[in-house]
Amino acid sequence: MTESTEKPGLSKASKRRRRRWFGALIISVVVIVVGSAAAVGYVLTSTVRSISQVERVQGALPTGSRPPEPTTSAQTTTAPVNLLLIGSDKRSDTENGRSDSFVVLHISADRKNAYLVSFPRDMWVSIPGHGTAKINAAYSWGGSALAVQTLEQLTGARIDHVATTDFSDFVGLVDVVGGVTVDNPVASKAPGNVKGGYYNWPKGPVTLDGAAALVFSRQRYELPNGDLDRALRQRALLKALALKVATPEVLANPATLSRVISTVSQYVTVDSQMTDQVIFDLATSMRITGSNQITMLQAPLKGFARSADGQDYDVVDVAGVAELGKALQDDTMASYVAAHPS
Repeated sequence: MTESTEKPGLSKASKRRRRRWFGALIISVVVIVVGSAAAVGYVLTSTVRSISQVERVQGALPTGSRPPEPTTSAQTTTAPVNLLLIGSDKRSDTENGRSDSFVVLHISADRKNAYLVSFPRDMWVSIPGHGTAKINAAYSWGGSALAVQTLEQLTGARIDHVATTDFSDFVGLVDVVGGVTVDNPVASKAPGNVKGGYYNWPKGPVTLDGAAALVFSRQRYELPNGDLDRALRQRALLKALALKVATPEVLANPATLSRVISTVSQYVTVDSQMTDQVIFDLATSMRITGSNQITMLQAPLKGFARSADGQDYDVVDVAGVAELGKALQDDTMASYVAAHPS
């Protein structure tokens, strides 16, 4: 991966917008929130206030014995960051629901690279206090704190922050930004309220509005690799949404950006340690200028199996996940990706 360089002659505002590409990246929470903070020079006061309106949750992170703070060999004044993004399928206010997705966002200490690592929801893992089960049960049984504890136990890497959103609400951002074009990795058809009654998505670029994006991101059984292909689609959708938010028509439009931030603030919760200052410091330290500095990957698996009670699950590649966890902890993700190009 090589670092993009800015062309000479760009205005200061254009340079700020390119550096704020990252603000579009962390779309599942900090993505947009960070983007607004980073664009503070031209964002409306109401947008900045929206950052403070994001709900902070006490107890969102586990207590007790945990991995140490992530380390780095880079000569920087900042530390790497591991942020767990949880997309839940909560159906009521009385339960956590199970998670549709676990994605760990790793931001390098030098702030020049970011990695989105999916942990498939059917991974069969040890959940502290509950025995073995699919990883998405951790959120259902103990909220984000147990989800973080489960991932830390699985990988050996510390999770610094956590952000949770109901994915159906979050995908509503697609309409706020006027639709997105996604590089669809898997062709399929799906029932929908459209002419002919079906969406027909070929492999390659497809244009989605909010309703289509929700179906697109939730489809599972019709895809050849089931949940793994769905996770692949969700990552592709996040990247497409990030790219759209990063365009001047959104990022440099205070009214539109304000609507985006306000929407996020209604549907996203973060841990209490992710203060306004933490978000602002993270935003203003970023050095990402292009998509080549953003890598999307999946935690390694060994195959598939069925439990004694008839549950189909994904078999964890224990050694592979340990290697991934060390890279997340030691801020050596670039070397990890180079060693595992697939």
